[in-house]
Amino acid sequence: MNLTALWLNGLLAMGQTNSPEVLPTVRPMVAPAAPKAGAVTPVAAQDPPLGGPLGEGSRDRLPPVTDGLAEKEFENEESEEEVLLLRRLLNTTALGQVLNENGVVFRGFTNGNFTASSKTGNNLPMAMNYLGNQFQLEQNTLIMEKAIDTSSDQFNWGGKVYAILPGTDYRFTVMNNLMDSQTRMNDGLPNTYGVDVPEFFLEGYVPEFKTSIKGGRFATIICNELIDPTGNRLVSRALTFMNNPFTHVGLLATTNLSDNWTMFNGITSGNDVFFGPAGSPMYLGGLRWDSTDKDTAVAFNTTLGSAQYNQSLNTNNLYDVFEIYLSRNFAEKWNYTLDIMYSLQNNINGVYMDRDGINPRAYQGNATWYGFMNYLTYTFTDDFAGTFRFEVFDDNKGVRTGYEGIYTTYTLGAVYKFSEGLWLRPEFRYDYNGTSQAYQGSNGLFTAAADFILRW
Repeated sequence: MNLTALWLNGLLAMGQTNSPEVLPTVRPMVAPAAPKAGAVTPVAAQDPPLGGPLGEGSRDRLPPVTDGLAEKEFENEESEEEVLLLRRLLNTTALGQVLNENGVVFRGFTNGNFTASSKTGNNLPMAMNYLGNQFQLEQNTLIMEKAIDTSSDQFNWGGKVYAILPGTDYRFTVMNNLMDSQTRMNDGLPNTYGVDVPEFFLEGYVPEFKTSIKGGRFATIICNELIDPTGNRLVSRALTFMNNPFTHVGLLATTNLSDNWTMFNGITSGNDVFFGPAGSPMYLGGLRWDSTDKDTAVAFNTTLGSAQYNQSLNTNNLYDVFEIYLSRNFAEKWNYTLDIMYSLQNNINGVYMDRDGINPRAYQGNATWYGFMNYLTYTFTDDFAGTFRFEVFDDNKGVRTGYEGIYTTYTLGAVYKFSEGLWLRPEFRYDYNGTSQAYQGSNGLFTAAADFILRW
């Protein structure tokens, strides 16, 4: 079956429901809250480069620093060969000409994978490629974006809509109180395929203050991994990434203090929660430093609020997060990235399910969880890079994954770009929790994954 047929099959799968063995969402204590939301790259108007040191991810999220390859390969002025199918088709129409004149870009991609696993059925709490030994269409994504111009001395505006239409990733990206009914439509379990709009915002640039302000639903500034697969170095996501906020609703201001310093300040309704009783005002902010040669980046990011579990609604969208980030290019083709996150929540009093969706567990008290993510990437060529990720994630009370203990994960993978329109990524990964049998009655899980990204 060719990639186009797979994509069409995914579109038809939008209304498909789970078989009984497919598990509920990975977020604990979710009734009636939504599953964990995902982070989405606010990419610029030009097509996104490869993840890791081959290219930057988000303008707001702290990306891995680059080694110069991305600047050489991805210019704002694209050649005819670099323009993907959707934009080529639009460029032949009057509508396309109007969009180009106004700086509006449409593009999309399809991301699918097959993950061979030592366990049948699922790989939870590993995600988002959580389906073991079967093909999984993670995303059919359509993006519409008008990028702001931060080099202009005049006010200008932009915006973005990022829509999953459909894919299995939706179950991790939907917000509490926004399209989350899909996660309960199959006798209380999620549909296998669903839709979500993880980003929709307007943005304005105020040159007098060197500040851009966005309002709507947007990606968090926390963590270097993304829900957009074109911004990631590996197929699978880290547990630390999956168990912390991905998106927010509110306002976020990004200020360029100097050529080296950037400051973030925002007010949101919480972590992965839309406006409603489950939310509460939270501060989102950070400070980042980039070296003049762009070989080193350091950042501190946080989201702060009441950090109180909502006992009346049994939701856990309000928790504090503290992040320290370091990325360093060295020896021309090497990049090392360290991402440390510490999170906490107080006054938990609720029932959540194990990741198998069967065993209810109650917890009362305060909880913390933290993670250390280490990435070592080597760029072989402009089109080929390999990455080793070592992670330690401690869910000491089990309130995030459903199982107590320290998880260690070892992941080795690569990304190869055959063309602008087709990327392939193989990966090998081993997960272990010595305290709990978190993987269907086992302490460990081995997976071998391969995915494709068909960019159109």
